[in-house]
Amino acid sequence: MSIRLDCRADLAILVVNMRSAQRMRSIGWLGLGIVLVLGGCATDGGVKLVPSAAMRVNARGQIADTGFVAQDLVVACYNIQRAMQGVPDVTSQPGPVKIAVESVVNDSRLPVDVATFNAALRGQLRANASPQLNYFAAENDTVPHFYLANRLQRLRADPPLNHEVMVYTFQLIDARNSEMVMEGSYEIRNYTLSLPISP
Repeated sequence: MSIRLDCRADLAILVVNMRSAQRMRSIGWLGLGIVLVLGGCATDGGVKLVPSAAMRVNARGQIADTGFVAQDLVVACYNIQRAMQGVPDVTSQPGPVKIAVESVVNDSRLPVDVATFNAALRGQLRANASPQLNYFAAENDTVPHFYLANRLQRLRADPPLNHEVMVYTFQLIDARNSEMVMEGSYEIRNYTLSLPISP
């Protein structure tokens, strides 16, 4: 079973990949997954979301040295964690679930400070993680249950071109069989990156 989570303009879209639906333990899991994933797409659900200590935020509310709006990444990480609570492949694991967070792939053609973004991403995922979820860098020697693959793409420059809108996408990959069990995307604003405007 794979779950697609897409949070844009406060709209949650859930797509269940039925080619592996036979792996579902009961139809009740599907219902629980839908409820939790849709609930996780609320901007904060009444929970006060704040950047972790690992996410260095400047006076403008941006992740230092990157220009990314810190709150956008905070909300994305929170919703990822909420969504994972509805994935049977994750919740059925005995004991802590070990998730290797891979370095973000920059497909934007913009000069993203990948190292700083990775540190902010991993730090924020750890900050509000349930005791069941253990996030660490993929370079760690620990053998994971899952890999979290990450990618940044350029969506558009917002008129009047005062900032870029990037799309952060992720895939949760089962380490045992390389099957994708969850994927999603979030828009993250950036106020320092830009490409030259063609004449």
